[in-house]
Amino acid sequence: MEVTLLFAAILSAFMIVLAVRVLDLRGSPVTKSFHKPGRVIDPLELERAIRGHGNLIEYAPLFLILMLLLELTGASETFLYICGTVFTVGRFMHGIAFSFMKKNGLLRIGGMTLTFLGLISLIVSAFLKILS
Repeated sequence: MEVTLLFAAILSAFMIVLAVRVLDLRGSPVTKSFHKPGRVIDPLELERAIRGHGNLIEYAPLFLILMLLLELTGASETFLYICGTVFTVGRFMHGIAFSFMKKNGLLRIGGMTLTFLGLISLIVSAFLKILS
C-alpha cells in the first residue's frame, strides 16, 4: 500500500495548496495580511481557482481507489509508480494552469492528457486483472 500512500499524500498536499489559493482569493482573514489594503479580486480568477481545486477533488479519489485496489491485488509497483507519476504531473499541470494563471492551454490540455493517460492505464489494468 506504500505506492498508493505516497501518491495520496502528494495529491493531498497539492489539494491544500489549491484550497489555500481559493481561500486567499475569497479574502480570507488568514491571508489578508499578506496583501495591500483594498486589494480587488478578479471574479474570473476566483472562479478559475475554484475549478482548479474542484477538478483535482473530482479525479483524485477514483484514481487512488483504483490504484489501491490494483496494489492490493498484486499489480507491479513499477507500473503503479509510472501511472501515479503521470497522473500526478497531469494534475499539477492542470491545477497550476487553472489556479495560478490567466490562461495556459499547454498546461491545461497537457495536464488533462496526462491525467487521462494515468487513469485509463489503471482502468485497462483493472479490466485485464478481472478478465484473467
